[in-house]
Amino acid sequence: MTDSHPVARSSLFRLTADQRVTLLVAAVAAAAVTLFVIVVRDLPGLYTPLSVPWPLWVAAFAAGEILVVHVHLRRDSHSFSLTDLTLVAGLYLLEPAALVTAQVVGTGLALVLHRRQSGLKLAFNVAQYALGGCLATIAFAALARAAAWSGPWDWAAALTAVAVATLTADLCIFAAMRLSDGSVYARELFRIIATSLPFTLGVATVGLLVARTAAHDPTALVLLVAPAVLSAAAYRAYTRAREQQDNLRLLHETTSLLYTGDADTALGQFLASVRGAFSAGVAELVLLGEDGTATMSRSRDGQEPVALALLEDPQQATRLVDCATATGTFTTRTGAARGQALDRYSADRGFKDAMVSVLRTEDRTHGLLLVGDRLGDVATFSRNDLALLETFARHVATSLERGRLEHDLRQVTELKENLRHQAMHDALTGLPNRTLFLDRTEHALALAGRNGLWPAVLYIDLDGFKPVNDTYGHEAGDVLLRAFAERLHSCLRAADTAARLGGDEFAVLLHGPIDEAGVHQVLGRIRAQLDLPIDLGAGRVATVGASIGVAIADAATDVDTLIQHADVAMYAAKRGGRGISTFYEPGLAEGGEDRPDPGAELAAGLTRGEFTVVYQPLVDLRTGHAAGAEALVRWQHPTDGFRPPDTFIPLAEETGLITEIGALVLRDACRQAARWTRPDAVSPAPMVTVNLSARQVTDPRIVDQVRDALTEADLDPCRLVLEITETVLMQDREAATRTLVGLKELGVRIAIDDFGTGYSSLAYLCRFPLDMLKVAREFVDGLGRDTNADVVTRAVVDLAGALGLLTVAEGVETPHQHEHVAELGCDLAQGYLFSRPVDAETVLAVMTGGVTSVRGGVPTA
Repeated sequence: MTDSHPVARSSLFRLTADQRVTLLVAAVAAAAVTLFVIVVRDLPGLYTPLSVPWPLWVAAFAAGEILVVHVHLRRDSHSFSLTDLTLVAGLYLLEPAALVTAQVVGTGLALVLHRRQSGLKLAFNVAQYALGGCLATIAFAALARAAAWSGPWDWAAALTAVAVATLTADLCIFAAMRLSDGSVYARELFRIIATSLPFTLGVATVGLLVARTAAHDPTALVLLVAPAVLSAAAYRAYTRAREQQDNLRLLHETTSLLYTGDADTALGQFLASVRGAFSAGVAELVLLGEDGTATMSRSRDGQEPVALALLEDPQQATRLVDCATATGTFTTRTGAARGQALDRYSADRGFKDAMVSVLRTEDRTHGLLLVGDRLGDVATFSRNDLALLETFARHVATSLERGRLEHDLRQVTELKENLRHQAMHDALTGLPNRTLFLDRTEHALALAGRNGLWPAVLYIDLDGFKPVNDTYGHEAGDVLLRAFAERLHSCLRAADTAARLGGDEFAVLLHGPIDEAGVHQVLGRIRAQLDLPIDLGAGRVATVGASIGVAIADAATDVDTLIQHADVAMYAAKRGGRGISTFYEPGLAEGGEDRPDPGAELAAGLTRGEFTVVYQPLVDLRTGHAAGAEALVRWQHPTDGFRPPDTFIPLAEETGLITEIGALVLRDACRQAARWTRPDAVSPAPMVTVNLSARQVTDPRIVDQVRDALTEADLDPCRLVLEITETVLMQDREAATRTLVGLKELGVRIAIDDFGTGYSSLAYLCRFPLDMLKVAREFVDGLGRDTNADVVTRAVVDLAGALGLLTVAEGVETPHQHEHVAELGCDLAQGYLFSRPVDAETVLAVMTGGVTSVRGGVPTA
């Protein structure tokens, strides 16, 4: 039995806050109805000579609920209704059942018609008034005497009854707060009671005076009118003066925030203060740019502030400005014609009420200031609120006119928009990137969940991109990607989205409604664009295909599943022969489940001998003849064709297979170089360069492997150049030093690959036994266009000359670059301008004199 309470509590708090409060309202209402039917309905009333019609009691309770008294205690403000005054009088002058009924009807009408309450809040207030009224009449009947009722005992009975009603209301309010927010503690109940009970008893005492006077001498009530009117006038004057003083203080404190700190912080604090000044749930500042754009800052109760966000529909704000009154201020829910625009705006924004003031100066209209969702029991904003809002707006408009804020807003907005665009778009093609594509797809699915118009996703992988990239260089590959991106975008509707996911993979979101016939139309347009050759520049053209997977969403599809289905369909298209389109259907992925994992596939390729070595000539810039070649590994995959190194070298490093691949390249390079003999004895024997990976440099067996390869091929060690990157050297200096010393003792030469892109330092140039520096492609690409690239390249060449090292310029692809590296004094060069990587027999012809020139992109006789 001891476990029942925790289980019940856990079940209760699994409900939402509204559901828990609804249960509370039902319980309070049930208790009130039960007490009324069983007890209150049969209670006798006190004898009184005064008979007041029941509708007047309803009006009195409604008036008591409308006439709210605001009491300021230190920095807090509390509001109390005067219904307890009517309740005390009714205890003496009205039958109990009629009294409870009049209280419920009167307060209910005031809540609906004046305070505009509805739904759960209205039901809660009516229920707690009904329960409090029933308990008050029961308490009074139990304590008061049925005869003459002019003694202190009967007064105490009336005050006790009102106290019971107040405590009932306080307990109901505390229970609702507790159920809505579990962090409300018992001390909050004591604070509520300590605030409400003294005022209630004071009001009840006045009610006793009214009831006694009405019962004994009704005409004497006239004597109470004058002091009541004077007291009300004095209180109103006091509250107005206090309100003006508070408003001036708030105005000074709030508008001063615009001149402190950065724009984001200042706007957030300013709008939070404006919201507090009007007891509003939301405050917005909308600025109209001269170019027709609109920028919004917002502060909402319980949410992080939003600063400097561009409005998607600036016409909404413009229409509000156009509909403003001559004073520049208007409110909604008034029934007036000029409030209709704000009503529509409020409905779109989800506000229950709002008021707006236009930010206008002599020169221009800057925008508008809006507050909405009035908090508390007050029905909506008053004329005084409108006047205060206009004062705020004038101060903001003045500060904008002086330019203290507007300049910061424009700069920060532009910066934010640029950063947002960069974060959400691909830098090369300008298309949305993966992040933005996923966000738009998720939004499309959410929208389809409401309207049933399901979208489709195309997953596109270009066929033939890698050969273009390898043959003509990365610059040509970038041209191809940009051209395809433009053509893909032209195939879509304005509402659809094309994105680049990375590499040569693209995706398309087709908004619904879309079916297979509609998708086929889009696919036809894409295929037509793929059939057109793409100009890569320098007289080169290329035509690529694409494998496309299609997935159409339904009610059971989320964003991850939709993308996955399109991806599975794309791989199915590749397995089907490439250049085709495949629609996803269940079971489509089963054919791909048997594919080995990438590591196992790489190991199997090594076992089957799928790896070959190609060679890219090194050209002597003084003679124009080949001085050697660099050995490069290629993977001839049985289904995918040639796979470039950047697709498998990182995997080989991770799995450790790089040592086996490196050994294969080393043996083949030494064997081929041994065949490269000059027909004359004057020209030096060609060299061969081989890259060493990080694992090979730190492998203690590497020196023995190089010695065995040289011995097996009978190659002079000085003809073998081993290339190592700066990063590899600096990862483990001690191991690198031991390896390089051991290799130098064999007689081989050492080159630094991609010099200048890693840990470039004179210290390691002196420490390690080096023979050659290879100038990185990044610097060669910028020659003649980037002054820094010219300066760095010249510095590298001069440094190498001072240290007695050869220099090799990598990635020479244009005659312009060739002229620059030759002019700067580089010894050797390699790149697509001279030759792409070629097979062993072709490079043999180059090295032995069968080919006399290596200019023009391919070796030529």
